[in-house]
Amino acid sequence: MARALAEAVPLSFVIVLAAVWLEGGSATGAESQGKGPASATKIRLAVPSPSLSYLPIHVALQRGFFARRGFDIEVIQMAAGLAAPALLNRAIDYTTVPSGPATAAARGAPLKVICFASVKLQHLLISRPEIMTVPDLAGKRIGAGGFGTLPAYEVRVLIDRYRLGPGTIIVPLNSSTDRLIGMQRGTIDAGIVPAPLDLRAEEMGLKRLLHMGTILPIPQAGLATTDEKLKTGRGEVIEVLKATIEGLDYTWTQREGTVDIIARWMSLNASQAAKAYDSVKETFSKNGVPSEEQAKAYIAMLSATAGLKGDFAPASIFDFSPAAEASKEMALKK
Repeated sequence: MARALAEAVPLSFVIVLAAVWLEGGSATGAESQGKGPASATKIRLAVPSPSLSYLPIHVALQRGFFARRGFDIEVIQMAAGLAAPALLNRAIDYTTVPSGPATAAARGAPLKVICFASVKLQHLLISRPEIMTVPDLAGKRIGAGGFGTLPAYEVRVLIDRYRLGPGTIIVPLNSSTDRLIGMQRGTIDAGIVPAPLDLRAEEMGLKRLLHMGTILPIPQAGLATTDEKLKTGRGEVIEVLKATIEGLDYTWTQREGTVDIIARWMSLNASQAAKAYDSVKETFSKNGVPSEEQAKAYIAMLSATAGLKGDFAPASIFDFSPAAEASKEMALKK
């Protein structure tokens, strides 16, 4: 199974990945962190476009937590769908987007999610100004991604939870910006967008109706790697996780420093960055290990969005033992 996954898109994968690498200095295209001694361990980390869901990992990069532990991190911006093949082909070592590797692992690939940085959704339900409450969306049009996407799943849960009825329509709009424009023009009544796009929504006269993380404790971003890495490079994995946990701790405790990082990363002014920080702070884990409820919510989401059939054991996609070990070792040193 793993071999099939690894060979599924070999040529196109290599071409796309090579193109990403060649872009080099473009925004987060491929940035190297920790220009230390030649003996530094080189690690390739795949990330999506900038997202607050993996903010603590970005914080760890910016604050030099990985470099301090002897790692030279090459950050490679990559489409989420390429992460699992890239891991299996050893083109990358880790990815901050665990959904692809988790789906592949549920189907038998030797991959594992090893931590979650964000353990609650950072998506928000935005509406036109005349919509006062979520129940007011009964029979309305809600913009989300296409079938099988996380936003579409969120809207289905929303319809069931608030009993919005069969007349409520999910309008497939894959671009969050298109959802905002649709609301402004009145072609849809509400939509799901990620933080910090809710700030832009407010500027457009739209309303922040609900923070989806308050009703859906679904982990979003974290780290995934290969079973091989866990077996033969466990020491490295634990040190990577220690740097990540340092990033989590900094994000929780150092508001001013984190706001400054957000402002530079997301091209926001200080006021906007502060609002973005306050909006997402409570979504982050303390040590990278989700609660049982959060892990179950992630599996339920994965089953619904990836079309997985039948039950599968959490151990087939998760291995949080290195994160727990890293957290314990760090606690003993405090």
